[in-house]
Amino acid sequence: MTLLLILFSSFSGFAQTTITGIIRDKISRQPVPSVTVSFMEMKGAVVSNGEGQFKISTDKEIRGLRFSAVGYKPLHYRFTENTGHQLFIELEENSHQLEGVSIQAPKRPPYRNKNNPAVELIRKVIDNRDKNTARRDTNISFRQYEKLNLALNMATDKAHKSSLLRKFSFLLKTADTTKKSGRSLIPIFMQEKLSQFSQTMEHRNVKILDEKQSRIDQYLDEDGINEYLKRIYQHVDVYDHDIGLGSQKFLSPISSIAPEFYKYFIIDTLNQGSLKVVHLMFSPRSKQDMLFMGELFVPLDGHYAVQRVNLSVNKEINLNWVNDFQAEISYEQNAAGQYYIAKSVMAMDLGLFKGKASVFGEKTILTTDYQLRKKELILTDLHSLMPKSPLDTFKRPMQLSAMEKNAYNNIDSLKNSPKFKRMMGLGALVISGYLKEGPIDIGPVTSFYSFNHIEGKRFRIGGRTNEDFSDKVLLEGHVAYGMRDKTWKYAMAAAYSFKPSGLFRFPVSTFTLRHSYETQIPGQDLAFLEEDNFLLSFKRGINDKWMYNRKWSAEYFQETKDHLSFRIGYRNQELDPTGGLVFQPAAGGDPVKSLQLSEFTSEIRWAPHEQFYQGKRFRRPIKNPYPIFTLRASAGFKNFLGGDYNYQNISMNIYKRLYLSPFGYSDITLEGGMVLGKVPFPLLNIHRANQTYAYQLQAYNLMNFMEFMSDKYASANIDHAFNGIFLNKIPLLKKLQLREVASFKILYGGISSKNLPENNPDAYRFATDKQGIQSSFPLGKTPYMEGSIGISNIFKILRVDYVRRFNYLDNPHVAKWGIRARIHVDF
Repeated sequence: MTLLLILFSSFSGFAQTTITGIIRDKISRQPVPSVTVSFMEMKGAVVSNGEGQFKISTDKEIRGLRFSAVGYKPLHYRFTENTGHQLFIELEENSHQLEGVSIQAPKRPPYRNKNNPAVELIRKVIDNRDKNTARRDTNISFRQYEKLNLALNMATDKAHKSSLLRKFSFLLKTADTTKKSGRSLIPIFMQEKLSQFSQTMEHRNVKILDEKQSRIDQYLDEDGINEYLKRIYQHVDVYDHDIGLGSQKFLSPISSIAPEFYKYFIIDTLNQGSLKVVHLMFSPRSKQDMLFMGELFVPLDGHYAVQRVNLSVNKEINLNWVNDFQAEISYEQNAAGQYYIAKSVMAMDLGLFKGKASVFGEKTILTTDYQLRKKELILTDLHSLMPKSPLDTFKRPMQLSAMEKNAYNNIDSLKNSPKFKRMMGLGALVISGYLKEGPIDIGPVTSFYSFNHIEGKRFRIGGRTNEDFSDKVLLEGHVAYGMRDKTWKYAMAAAYSFKPSGLFRFPVSTFTLRHSYETQIPGQDLAFLEEDNFLLSFKRGINDKWMYNRKWSAEYFQETKDHLSFRIGYRNQELDPTGGLVFQPAAGGDPVKSLQLSEFTSEIRWAPHEQFYQGKRFRRPIKNPYPIFTLRASAGFKNFLGGDYNYQNISMNIYKRLYLSPFGYSDITLEGGMVLGKVPFPLLNIHRANQTYAYQLQAYNLMNFMEFMSDKYASANIDHAFNGIFLNKIPLLKKLQLREVASFKILYGGISSKNLPENNPDAYRFATDKQGIQSSFPLGKTPYMEGSIGISNIFKILRVDYVRRFNYLDNPHVAKWGIRARIHVDF
């Protein structure tokens, strides 16, 4: 028995293990960063992060750890049989050491890539990166289990005083106080999914075998929340050139240009049996850049592959909402010697203010049954590898923690709470703008009141059906009344889905009928039932040229799983000019009271790998690096259902987000189009202007309404976000976490001679102001140009631009410059 006790004691003191902990100042209790944590009596060390956290591992027997930092007394911590895997270390200040360092410390040599063994090793890793990643082999199959747990993160003392948590006392009973020192994690969300992946040269197939999620399904668009969470907790692979985190892209530490932006240090060489593994640390050359810091483990087996990587972010980078980020990724070799992700754990703490209440989330992905298939394997063989039906019970390859289990229980309890239902109803109204009343949503509230030059004060009430009414049928409409024009306006629509999944879930297949009688600014034909907005009522300059538009339309819309979509429709419009707009024939005579259009419309759109933020009654595209191509064509027919003109209108739009890590990203839009036929100016391309004080990305923000028209044009729009690469390096100013933005827009085009009023007596004279001065023009030989520079991320939600117009400054009533703002929420 004595021998057993001795052996047990020895095992407890010297066991192979991973030690984590937090280092704090003994007096101030603040975390101490940049502390060197090393093993006693052996090589191997790590450095604590900005929050004083550290993690150190070894496969050797250890007796204790040594902690040393400039300005603090060194501490030797010896393990005992009661030592756990989580340490809380307190360091004492050493003022004498600070004085000695400032006078006697030798100057540290500057970091260089040249003759640096760490960089030489990394360059070998980079050179072999593509052949080491398992993506090169396309004939594979594997299973993947993923789980995501979210918890409300609060200081433990404040959690017990929280008025919100006192209303739901059962939540506090499930709080985890051991995972983070001094913090309580209250589980609020849990999601699990088990999938089968298969891939051939031609196709990639993903089949969900089983999934489980804590859902409320009463007020929140939880499908939309799932897409948002996917955006935040993206797939992290160090073998990618860029690694996504929210809407930002971080340069991988083994990308081809990484040595120009990262610093590398060899910490130790570890023994894994007969294999030696080099342990490296890396950090940004500039700690304010949007780059990772962390550790790499590279086996010295001739492959120069990354076996394991730990990633974190510097607290000084300009990254919204993220208080902390940690990722641990382990790779394994397949039969061909290439590396695939066997397990990844990503932990992220999200909150508006550091140290306050936040949301802590941890996502784990586990890959099992990874098989490398023969080259001649075809897709049908891969389908045979999958279960023929979903699992009857959820079979987890790893057990849930107590906190993860409690997440399911907490949501079940909340769903039955009347207080929680009232809170969710109010929250849904604030977020969506609609008030849910049974099967009807009333709103949006932002459109109830607005004003303009023609209608004066405008009052509107509208609504739509929701999922309680039907998933396949949507009815919506509104009525509005203007106090100045004394005229009622209205709109109504009915949409039907041919798929049981509903009207908005990809891939969509719908048929829609619409009818409306509404006011419209020429050239500002927005989407149907575009919500009025009180703030957009405030406009600069003269805004008196409007039309009453009586419209009937029908449209069939179809999407394919390859993200190719088609629209085919017909619309009939009667346009009646009002205010300062007159349809005056060039040949003279009485003004034309109305213009009637009868046209067929079509659109082909291809958006490869497009993702959506999916809600119950809406969806929004999530921007990614893939281009989007949109081809539109319409044709008008004279004397068909009242049409006044024959014409054809064709346009092509190409959009792409270009990531330039670590220099931010650019949104690039190229567009061109033409109108074929002899038509008056309302049927030309009236280029979209903006006379509000809100900055609009796709409009010309210093162009007046109806200022420029064309029957052929080409345009380019570049909007670049620098992500704070300059401002984040300025002392004091960097604390505001502001970001630089810049844009440039150019429009080239013209009107052919047959459509100019002086050459075509059937055309209409261009618009004039009250003094009879022409205010609408064809583009000349010089393209219209404007640009802007601005600051975004003001209070994390606001972007403000100084906009400058470069030419056509002699046109009447134009502004040379202006200040514009927009709400913009981003990572």
